[in-house]
This record gives sequence, C-alpha cells and structure tokens, in this order.
Amino acid sequence: MTFAFLCAILLSVRLLASAQNIQIQPLPPTVNYGENDLVIVCSITNPSQLAAVYFIELQRNSSTLFDGVVSVVTGQTSPIQWKDFALRNRASATASIDSPSSAQLRLTIDKANVQCPSDFKMYKCRMSGFSSIASESVSQETSPIIISYIVKPAVIEVPRVKILNELYVTPDRQFPVGTAITLTCRGQTIRWCAQKTNEMMFTGLPQTPIHSEASLSGCQYTRSSTITYNLTSQDTFTKFLCESGDTGLCGTGTAIQYVNISTTVTEGSSTTSAPSTDEESSTINSPTTNDTSENNDTLTTDGTSASGTIAGGATVLVLLILLVV
Repeated sequence: MTFAFLCAILLSVRLLASAQNIQIQPLPPTVNYGENDLVIVCSITNPSQLAAVYFIELQRNSSTLFDGVVSVVTGQTSPIQWKDFALRNRASATASIDSPSSAQLRLTIDKANVQCPSDFKMYKCRMSGFSSIASESVSQETSPIIISYIVKPAVIEVPRVKILNELYVTPDRQFPVGTAITLTCRGQTIRWCAQKTNEMMFTGLPQTPIHSEASLSGCQYTRSSTITYNLTSQDTFTKFLCESGDTGLCGTGTAIQYVNISTTVTEGSSTTSAPSTDEESSTINSPTTNDTSENNDTLTTDGTSASGTIAGGATVLVLLILLVV
C-alpha cells in the first residue's frame, strides 16, 4: 500500500515536470501584409515550475527541417545569438532569461521589411531550463504554427482600350457612337464600374468579364479581366473604373485605376454643325466696282453684250432723223 502511494507521488511529479513550459505566439495572430509588423514571441507559460531558464530559440521551417533563426543563451557575453544572418539584416530581436517569470524571446520584422510569402512559414520555439519540482534539467519545444496573413491588393494596371476585333491596343480615347470597345485590366479580384456625365457615383457594369488564368505574383494571385462595351449617345464622357479589394460599393477598393472615354458624332449623321458667322459672311460679300460692271453685262447667245447692242441702235436712229430734216 505504501509502495503504491509512493509510485503515485513520483508519477505526479513527473507529469508536472513534463508539463509544457514554453509557448509561441504571433502578434497579431493574423498579419495584414504591408500594415503590421511581423512579431513572434517565445515565452514561458509556467514559470513557477522552473528554477531557471538557460536557453530559448526560435526556429523556422526550411523544406522538411526546422532551422534556428535566433536564440538567447545564459552566460554569454552577447546573450542574443543570430543563426539566420540574412534575416538579421532586416529584423530585430529582444530577449531576457534572468528570471523564469520574465524569460522570453521576441523577433520583430518591420512591416516595410516583411517578405511575402517567404516570411509566412512554420515556426516553433525551443527552451531548456531547470525544473523547480523535479530538480532536473528540462528541454521542451512547442508544436509548429503557421503565420497567417491577409494581403490587400495594392497594385492594379490602367485599363487598356482596344476596338473590338482589332489586334492592337489603341491610344485613342474618343470614338464614334456605336463603337464596340474592349477594356482590359490586370490585378487581383477585379470589378468593373462606370460613371457617366450626369451621374453622381460609380455603378457596377452588367457585362460579364472574361478572366485569364491566375498567376502568383509575390503574395497575390493576379489575372487579367476584359469586358466589351458598346458606346451609346449617353457616353459623351464616361469614366470606367477597374478595382481590386472592393468592400461593397464601387470605388471602395484598395487598388483602383480609371480610363476616360468620350464619343463623337459620326459622319453622315442627320445633325451637322452650323457654319460660323465668318463663313456665312464670306459667302455673301458685296462685289467690287469692277465686279458690278461685269456682272451687269448680260451675254447673248453669240457672246456679245446685250447692253452694247441697244446703245448702238439708238445712235443710228438719231442720224437718220437729221438727214431727213
């Protein structure tokens, strides 16, 4: 009976000594890429069970193995020991193992230096110390964790314009009414919206876009999106928008680009522009004195002047009268 009681006590002591004394935490739990620093903390969970902490190390997954990143070691001139020297150039570490209650190792990668996706891997912490319960050395490690992240689209290209069925992109931004154009934009999840001249806000376009296959670019999968739009008389000036990272309403995306399209009146239209005042006056200018004398002469069929014939006849008549007298 006494032997059984003693075995139970010894088993209880072993269980306490083997309790997890190290933990790993990412701060924040989910990193907004480009907005948050990437912080990983190794800390002691049960300091009362430890008389001392000798060593804490942060490790990162590399292929199938975990390699040391940075550690803190007691009794060293420089307690912080870097093993990943490439990361050391863009990260910082703070640590303390003076007391089990305050022992921790903290890695910080500034948001401007976070590399995606290479920094978002599996990490784990290791520690060694001396148990205050079992009076023996303790060596433990955490289970691996994956650093989760969110990427908000930040880059999107200006829409490219092409007349339907033509091979090449056009720099033109003004087209006749009735022209069918295609608009192409490349980014993450793309939405198309438009705003006409008399409209106060952008509204989503009903056209179904054609998407290309997505390809990985950094931490984002990007693809091209193309819509076909038939210009009408209402498109005197229409602003087209393509955006990624929308939050509901058109124009609320985190990456937005625009292109402005206007229409012209086609030739043969029933409405033509009226001539200017200068043009009208130039067609009705009064002739000069020479022009007047020339214009007052009416030509006969034989090319002689009618007015000259009449004058000659009158002269002959006067001479006949004088002879008779």
